[in-house]
Amino acid sequence: MKSAYDGGGKRKRVRKEFYGQIEGVVRGSSFYATIQNLGLGGMCFEVHYPFRSGLDLSLMFKVFDSQQESTEVKAEVVWVQPLQMLFYRVGVIFTDLSPEAKRIIEAYISGLEIEADEKVTGAERYPLLFTPYRVSNLTFKNRLTMAPMFWGYANEDGSVSQTLIDCYREIALGGVAMIVVANAVVDRSSIMASRVLRVDKDRFIPGLAKLAKVIKTSGAVACLQINHAGRWAKVNKPLSPSPVTMQVPHELSKLDGIGMALSDSYHRRLVNSFVFALLRCRHSMTLEQMRYVQTCYGEAALRARKAGFDMVELHGATGYLLAQFLSPRLNTRSDGYGGSLENRMRFPLEVVETVREFAGKDFPMGYRFLADEWLAGGLHIREAKIFAKNLEELGIAYISVTAGSHESFFLPHVMNQARKEAYVAGLAAEMREVVSSTPVIATGRIVRPALAEEILRDNKADLIGLARVLFADPLWPNKVFEGREKDIHFCRCCNECVLCVIKDEPVMCSRWNKFKRANIDIQLKQKRRKWEKVLIAMDDSEGSLEAVEYAGHMIGREQRVTLFSVLDIEHGIEAAEKKREKLLAQAKGHLKRTGMNESDIQIKIARKKKGVAEDILEEVNKGEYGSIILGKGSASRTRQLLFSSSISNYIVQHARACGVWVID
Repeated sequence: MKSAYDGGGKRKRVRKEFYGQIEGVVRGSSFYATIQNLGLGGMCFEVHYPFRSGLDLSLMFKVFDSQQESTEVKAEVVWVQPLQMLFYRVGVIFTDLSPEAKRIIEAYISGLEIEADEKVTGAERYPLLFTPYRVSNLTFKNRLTMAPMFWGYANEDGSVSQTLIDCYREIALGGVAMIVVANAVVDRSSIMASRVLRVDKDRFIPGLAKLAKVIKTSGAVACLQINHAGRWAKVNKPLSPSPVTMQVPHELSKLDGIGMALSDSYHRRLVNSFVFALLRCRHSMTLEQMRYVQTCYGEAALRARKAGFDMVELHGATGYLLAQFLSPRLNTRSDGYGGSLENRMRFPLEVVETVREFAGKDFPMGYRFLADEWLAGGLHIREAKIFAKNLEELGIAYISVTAGSHESFFLPHVMNQARKEAYVAGLAAEMREVVSSTPVIATGRIVRPALAEEILRDNKADLIGLARVLFADPLWPNKVFEGREKDIHFCRCCNECVLCVIKDEPVMCSRWNKFKRANIDIQLKQKRRKWEKVLIAMDDSEGSLEAVEYAGHMIGREQRVTLFSVLDIEHGIEAAEKKREKLLAQAKGHLKRTGMNESDIQIKIARKKKGVAEDILEEVNKGEYGSIILGKGSASRTRQLLFSSSISNYIVQHARACGVWVID
């Protein structure tokens, strides 16, 4: 170990925060774990693999600093504690520690005493990371980008919230060159989670413009990722390239990896959502629907440009619609859009061309690229390379490489793979061999700056994509640049953020201090307060059911909802009432499928007294509702249209002490 002294001769100790990991083998299966605490006699680490006490382990112990050191050790499991996360906490004692192993562990515990050379900056230590780089017609100030990461911070109607603006401002000020704002849906049929960002209507442009301006004025290039979820959308009739014909028990087995992570209630909801996603996709997309979705992509990109974003990114990964068309496992069409790779990649390539047509050839477009599904019968690297070459020929601005899908992420071997550092870098390197003139972004647990520099130096990628790393510490780029790596709050891969997404809750990070967590929690609770008691006004139209379906995703779970309908009929009232009850029961089913509890949903039908709008407001005041939700412009057969502009306008003008949401 080195000792450093300041100018006065006093010893100056610089304590580093190390990032430690364990590789091991148990019962013939390998595992990969993130170390949390260590001691000379033992250590504690977290891993998804189910251990038992008394088990003998063969471990490869690694400590990462500017250089990587490792040693092999033997250990015995002394206790196992299941956590409400995606892992177990495992305590072990070492059975045979060599002097070298002791030295490494001591170094971890005490912190290496390194020479404090304050003249060496990150720019000198990592010259490639902080070199400007040209992407299309844009110049990135360095080679660090923020890869897309869904947070669930948008407003309930899909518009940009102040929370979203504040968080992206903090990351932009942290020194990253480009920020990809994640998962803005191109159509209402694409909503896959609560509080997802929307870019499918012009009314969202002002909020998006504020977000783009904040990112750009804070020093980063602003990119908006646009997406259609396809069969994973939480709508009644999701769009899918082909009908889903998979065996449900086989598909449900893929959820075993997260069974221990959730309470029984959440696990049941997850299973239900998964089953509904499978069972609702009973038809192939028609050519008309495909043209419609392509137009949605084009219009969304144009809105992004109008809002001031520098570029867009097409989400072609993690099992969403563009990836579904590419997958031979999911796309079994017999027309010109299925079968051969040439046919399967036709739809996403046409989307690229449509975006170019709408937004302009001078508007850069990146692609979130699926290199491998990691599923039998799925898309693999050989076909992915061919697709990448086709994207390059269309002039794509960059390829951001990732791997895996919603159906493979929680398979044990994939979870093990995803715990490794830079687990996608090898795939990125293979893509870079194919696309010589298109920048490639490497993503996937690139935690340490030394590793990021190494990836660039070895020509595995042109740019580095950081997601959870920047979520844990937005100042990571500036701290590295200034030579303050010891101050970085490294992502631990604890998966708290992943668990939040699974539970359809706003994402938090275990590395944040209590003040930041509390601040965001307060902001989000303030947004949710108006949903504590909600009245959804319905007539007898199909549009009314569509409004209910969308409202279910706006409201979220654990809220009380009343489905309320006013009968505006003079004759045949009993028959009309039975028909309306049937419609409201169908609407209740929609809400249950979004995860709401049946006990929280009430059905109420009233006969008209003063007028439809007046009767709705009377019910709202009497029941002390926090919000009213209704549709607009649907074709009802009743004489006074509940969802007509006159009714909705009246309610907006006369509602007091509650929010009014008009679904268009």
